[in-house]
Amino acid sequence: MDNLDNPQTGIMRKQQLTEAEMAEVTALVALSKIYDGIDLTLLLEMMKDRTGSDTNDFLYYVDGKLVGALALDSFGTEDKEMTGFVHPDYRRKGIFSALVHEVKVDAKARGIHQLIFVCDRFSRSGQAFIEAIGAHYDFSEHRMLLVDFKERDSDSYKAHIVLQPATLADADILAYVSATSFGESERRTKEHLEQDIPHPRRRYYMAMLGDEPVGCFNLWSSDTIGIYAFCVLPNYRKRGFGRQMLEQIIRQVRAETRQPITLEVDTTNTNAYELYRSCGFRETTTVGYYVIDLT
Repeated sequence: MDNLDNPQTGIMRKQQLTEAEMAEVTALVALSKIYDGIDLTLLLEMMKDRTGSDTNDFLYYVDGKLVGALALDSFGTEDKEMTGFVHPDYRRKGIFSALVHEVKVDAKARGIHQLIFVCDRFSRSGQAFIEAIGAHYDFSEHRMLLVDFKERDSDSYKAHIVLQPATLADADILAYVSATSFGESERRTKEHLEQDIPHPRRRYYMAMLGDEPVGCFNLWSSDTIGIYAFCVLPNYRKRGFGRQMLEQIIRQVRAETRQPITLEVDTTNTNAYELYRSCGFRETTTVGYYVIDLT
């Protein structure tokens, strides 16, 4: 809980961080890269992007020094992704467990059913955190960066698709395409989309073959341009539409900016992984997703 006599001792629960707090977190993240060799850009992006009134950031101070941080994503109502870090000199003191306990109490009160800890699969400290908090492994993703774009001659495609910007009015069809492609709940997908589509840094697109949707994806703008939820409906797979989508996305982004282009792919999705590799993406790290059930 917050210590009202000295707010910089123990856990602080935050809706938005001040510039000074953000600078402290940034320094802590930089230390993680030096000490553990892991990239916690996700933590910074989460904390920079707060617009609502929910408490999603939890900071741990010892004698006025920030030594731990845990952040939840801003989306979703039934589950939340989270990531965090503890200063190397303050590990094995129960700090991360205390942060997770505080988050669990808060999440239960908000009706959240699951917390999903995102962690580099090769981080020894991260794996120690997972063991300490009792999370169980769910799946892993490769994070990939476009290194050398390789595109095909457009004449090699028998049928051509068009990318169409999507808005809230398209939430139903986006939910259908995404949920059908990923084998997920259409209701929950639509709930997530209705929260996500209006975000100023998020852009959704549908891939259309005439009047028929073939697939969809979204772009997230930060220090990089991330391609997320990239999917093709099962009936349209193995016909070159996925590669067309990807090539068109890359050309569009490169016409707008020189920012790096990134994406993520499930480590078991070999078809998508080979597609991304063939277009010039290379993996930079592999992250695991570990679940804490709150029900």
